[in-house]
Amino acid sequence: TVPSTLQAELRDYQVEGFHWLSRLAHWQAGACLADDMGLGKTVQAITAMLEQAPHGPCLVIAPTSVCHNWERELERFAPTLTVQRLGATAGREEQIAALKAMDVLVTSYGLLHQAADPLAAIDWQMVVFDEAQAVKNAETRRAQAAQRLRAQFRLALSGTPIENYLDELWSLFAVINPGLLGSRESFTRRFATPIERNRSDGALHALRALIRPFILRRTKSAVLAELPPRTEVTLEIDLPDDERAFYEAVRRRAREAQAPLRDGGAGGQTPIHILAEITRLRRASSHPR
Repeated sequence: TVPSTLQAELRDYQVEGFHWLSRLAHWQAGACLADDMGLGKTVQAITAMLEQAPHGPCLVIAPTSVCHNWERELERFAPTLTVQRLGATAGREEQIAALKAMDVLVTSYGLLHQAADPLAAIDWQMVVFDEAQAVKNAETRRAQAAQRLRAQFRLALSGTPIENYLDELWSLFAVINPGLLGSRESFTRRFATPIERNRSDGALHALRALIRPFILRRTKSAVLAELPPRTEVTLEIDLPDDERAFYEAVRRRAREAQAPLRDGGAGGQTPIHILAEITRLRRASSHPR
């Protein structure tokens, strides 16, 4: 059942997602929650964490830019958990060693390989890899550090488990379900090469059947009836005087650059030149840097 300490009202598809995560955690199998962006992967992961945390410490690994968001969301939705941020300075080993049940440690992929040894020394109850495409390259130190982690339940959150090549899928599953897809060489021989080069339907169906129990993906269109109406807010922001002056200088340079083209020079004015100048103006309006 959904933990009573969760401070959120889950939608039906989010409850189904939690049930799926809970079942895989019970099996000690890894999971990849690949819902569309905006469908609440974070709150589903936090719900599962509330269920797992009484049995041991949990770890959240995320890009640096969203670590603070994880801290805020955990404090908001799961106030019974004790949230810590892994320090970037001395004392990390002591901080990690002192973790206990109901503790959640939040860290970045950048610190993951820097603190690989102490993190790998802990028996984690649950590890969450947010934006798990960060470990899609098995050659990187962060992917190798992720594979070393010991955990009863590993959860990858990613709307794009595969971005370019099937080898990325192997790297992801080497982290969340080690051994399921075999060695990298056998995976390339059995699946990647036949599917990517030979368009083998048989290999594709076999791979889908193998990974289907461990990947859950819902699109916005599939759960549209449960989503609230979209709210659009338009914020008009006036540029400070110095940025307005900078923008005006860029605009005048753009006009001057277009003058020869308007007069028929250089083969005449072309849309690509206009778009290039508009792009510069958009960037200047965002920030001078």
